[in-house]
Amino acid sequence: MKVAVIGDPTFVRGFELIGCEGFVTEDIREIRKILNRLIESRDYAVIILPERFVDDTRDIRDKVIKSGQVSPLFAFLPDYTGISGKRLEELKKRISLAVGIKLKL
Repeated sequence: MKVAVIGDPTFVRGFELIGCEGFVTEDIREIRKILNRLIESRDYAVIILPERFVDDTRDIRDKVIKSGQVSPLFAFLPDYTGISGKRLEELKKRISLAVGIKLKL
């Protein structure tokens, strides 16, 4: 299984140096097309994206979870735009739903 990284050239190139397969784009429509294609291929164990695309890709990731697929794992990392905290907020909401109480961290 392979590791893919999607994002702008600065974000992607560093991961390509360590062996990831890079897909360079900043257009959210193109990112969604690439993401769907990678998921359908089932060749990728991990897909790395900039944290700023957490909200824009949520429906695609939810579809993967609902289908019962174990992979790919989605990794969201901060890029040069900085840490937005979107992924942390998403995780807090999901944990709160699972345990039945609102988490305050």
